[in-house]
Amino acid sequence: MDEIIKLKGAGDGVKIYISAGHGISEITRALYSKLDEYRKFFGSGKCNIYFIGDNISDTDKLRLEAVSRTMLPEATINYGEKKFLKKIEKLMERERDKEPREPRPYVPTMEEVIATNFKHNRARFFEGVVKPGKRVESDAHMVLVGDVMEGGEVCASGNIVIFGRLMGNAIAGAGGSRDAYILALDFMPRNIAIADVRQGDMEPGPGGAKKAKLINNEIFVEEFLLNI
Repeated sequence: MDEIIKLKGAGDGVKIYISAGHGISEITRALYSKLDEYRKFFGSGKCNIYFIGDNISDTDKLRLEAVSRTMLPEATINYGEKKFLKKIEKLMERERDKEPREPRPYVPTMEEVIATNFKHNRARFFEGVVKPGKRVESDAHMVLVGDVMEGGEVCASGNIVIFGRLMGNAIAGAGGSRDAYILALDFMPRNIAIADVRQGDMEPGPGGAKKAKLINNEIFVEEFLLNI
């Protein structure tokens, strides 16, 4: 039986080959296991990762990057062989040099979302649905690829990043960190808390990507633009 994930060394990092014919959940589990197995090989984790496979969608990229940055927070994620990436970079440079353009508003990249405040701390990766009556905890940062249903709860000592819907309860900074935040791609919680500040009985909103953080001892929720 073919391996779902195969690793091959590159001059500046590692190539990760994804076999065809597998679902993204199966792929992310295999990737987590493989990176954990070879974690010593990566040393400090400052390296390039090249994902190579057919038909990797934007949603799949989110999940692959969530796993990769949980295990290797300082890695740089790429897609395709290096020679093709260099061609794309050159084409982009030519386009930028053609004519001046109006400055665009700052939009955080996928790398910044995962890496912010994660570089020198641990992060735990979870995948699945937190069902009503269930609670998932992390003594570090938490990255959840899935949904938190109404009646379910997630709790982390650090930040919480949810690649899915947050409809239940979320507690960030449970260890007392007032710099912690809660980020979800579809933000519709019932109760949230950061450190010792709680905001409860929230009415379900329109959803969308949002981030909750503390400002002047109050929880502030803002729209969050994500550049994939």
